[in-house]
Amino acid sequence: METKDVKAYYDTHVTFEDRRLDENVFEMPVTLRYIDRYVQPGDKVLDVACGTGKYAEKLLERGIKLGLNDLSGKNMELTLQRIGNHPNLIHSSVSDALYSDIWDREQWDAVLILGPLYHMTSRPDRLKLLRRAGNAVRKDGYLFLAFMSRTAGLLYGIKNNPEGIRKSFGAMQFWHMGTDDEFLEATKWFINAYFSFPEEIGPLVREAGLDPLHLAGIEGVFGENMQLFHGLDESLKQDWMNFIMDHCEDIHMIQCSKHFLSVCRPAT
Repeated sequence: METKDVKAYYDTHVTFEDRRLDENVFEMPVTLRYIDRYVQPGDKVLDVACGTGKYAEKLLERGIKLGLNDLSGKNMELTLQRIGNHPNLIHSSVSDALYSDIWDREQWDAVLILGPLYHMTSRPDRLKLLRRAGNAVRKDGYLFLAFMSRTAGLLYGIKNNPEGIRKSFGAMQFWHMGTDDEFLEATKWFINAYFSFPEEIGPLVREAGLDPLHLAGIEGVFGENMQLFHGLDESLKQDWMNFIMDHCEDIHMIQCSKHFLSVCRPAT
């Protein structure tokens, strides 16, 4: 049922999903900075849950050979419209990432999992996905993993559903379990969502057979206050962008962020 619900959500929120990265101006620059550090033109990269193709477009511009997967057929339609008949698109698949055959079509140089892990409320499912990714990437390859912040989720819930503190399966369950039925799940924009504390990510990826290299806070101090950035004078925005990018691995920036990026490689 969870997979069916997530698919239905993305099939009906394509426009919102396509605009999300315009609102969160930090996510792509910070993530691409790490990708550029470890991925070279000509490498084969699997973008799992590619969304509406904004990362795919940037990766293809870098000369990367790309495999795409998404649970939502509507997302994939927009992705393929965006990138066109690009010669470096080697595979695409509309499928559940846990069971997709796209993992086995190549020996991938890198894998991007920038969404599915926070739609898996079961820890065994998160481990299963990470193990599939670790087995699919070459031994000296890299994985780029996104997680959502539990602290930022709590702040969002306070803003949008403060009554959730009084629900049996609301804010208290969310804080202790990372998921809930009557707090964030009662708002419009979350479905089958799991939110992480930063200190749980290292143990998770190690248990999956991966070595963590970096943990970054995507938005830093702007976290659940993105309006502060959008309200700045244009001449100041790049200075603040540079500051966040240069300090995103600082534990205090990680604690303020809405999203975490974990960069890993298969354990040796």
